[in-house]
Amino acid sequence: MPYQNSPHYIDETPGTKYYCTCGESGNKPYCDGSHETKKTGKQPMQYNVDAARRMAICDCGKTGNSPFCDGTHSK
Repeated sequence: MPYQNSPHYIDETPGTKYYCTCGESGNKPYCDGSHETKKTGKQPMQYNVDAARRMAICDCGKTGNSPFCDGTHSK
């Protein structure tokens, strides 16, 4: 699965999450290990969500604020 030009909006729950940074996960925005099987050279972004909240997770691979979308896809 290639990168997309829009973020994933999710209602996230507390806990440690692993977000896809390679663009290949079949379970976006979460990592499913595709970076290993497809040898992308990328690793997932580990992030600790401390409280339930709505989040915009990057899926263009160009954000400067990973794992969050910073609008780079629209520039």
